[in-house]
Amino acid sequence: MFPRKFFPLFFIFLFLFPVFAEFNEFDKNIGKAPEFVRNGGPRLAVEWAVPLKKNQVQVNRREEAGVTLFGEDILVATRAGELHLFGKNGELKVTAVFEGECTVAPVAVDETHALVPVSNSVFMMELVTEKSGKKVEYSWKVLWNIAGKATVAAQPFVYENKLVLIQFHDSVIYVIDKESGELKNMYSDYENSEELSIVRLAQPIFVEGKIVFGFSDGTITFFMLRDEGKVDLIPYYKFKTANSMKRFEKRDFFDLLSFVQIEDSILFSGGEFGGVIVDGKPVKLENMEELELFKYESGFAGFGRRGIFLFDENGKFRTQPFKSMNYVTNLVQGNGFAVAMTSGEGPMLGDTDAFIYLLSPDFTKVHYSMMIPNGVSSSAVCDSSSVYFVSDMGVFYKFKVLK
Repeated sequence: MFPRKFFPLFFIFLFLFPVFAEFNEFDKNIGKAPEFVRNGGPRLAVEWAVPLKKNQVQVNRREEAGVTLFGEDILVATRAGELHLFGKNGELKVTAVFEGECTVAPVAVDETHALVPVSNSVFMMELVTEKSGKKVEYSWKVLWNIAGKATVAAQPFVYENKLVLIQFHDSVIYVIDKESGELKNMYSDYENSEELSIVRLAQPIFVEGKIVFGFSDGTITFFMLRDEGKVDLIPYYKFKTANSMKRFEKRDFFDLLSFVQIEDSILFSGGEFGGVIVDGKPVKLENMEELELFKYESGFAGFGRRGIFLFDENGKFRTQPFKSMNYVTNLVQGNGFAVAMTSGEGPMLGDTDAFIYLLSPDFTKVHYSMMIPNGVSSSAVCDSSSVYFVSDMGVFYKFKVLK
């Protein structure tokens, strides 16, 4: 039993232990392959790592937004409400600080403009550069911002480079003029609003002239957008894919729904089930619940709870090439490789360790794996030979793929 006077120092040590563990684990594993990997095989190596969190309160919170490619650079949005611009060499070029939290990844509009969701607001930011001799100085300029009554639920959707559609967690959608930030119209469906512990909803997609949104109660709505003097957002089709949200367990870090186009319809994945919209109704498909779906070869793939799944061109389940006890939060593909990331399942940081995996392009072979304390919950990006992500400990990494 520790004497009472030692309690504060003891608990401080326990609180900081996960932070030390992350760096110690990488120190021990950089350049070393696990036992099941042959010498000389493909592997991951840390090229650089930049801590972003400044205090223990921040360290104890999952990162939920993530990183976005921005021209030749990388945007990093954090739970602390910070927007960082990094070069691919790890150089921090400029930071903007907002009042609020970033829980949805930024959207790169072009090489100098980005839409940045912060709590219940979205900012249109412009990157300004000025040369002073050989030195280039960077700064952020706010062109406009708009706020809703609830937090932003999904990445903003840019329509025909003229309008921006923003979805909020209270089942409200704003239609904004991209240049001025003027609110052109809005859609609200408060009957669909339910209290859920989710971070973000599916990224809207454009299918056969309609914009598809998912809502917190599992409803999928196809909207028509008319821009003829007056902008109108009109619900065209509406499908209910869940019976009762009370059946959902508490979730902390993954999308409730995701969509992908299949011919003139969509495949969808929800917390209760996933499937396809056929003849005006949702039809359940095997192994398609709780996945982030994307097109893959001649069919489709999805990652999420229990691993990675492959489906044929009709959405029929084919195989599960990768299995995981932890939730797979990212699956990024580079030149001849894929990288999967998982998040720890515990409610507090340090409860459960998670891993990053270097996979073959078909996801069937694990070339290399490395432990990350509590893993990665936010979005990651990849270029031809490297992967960039922010761990839940708040460290921004560049991992190089060595072949």
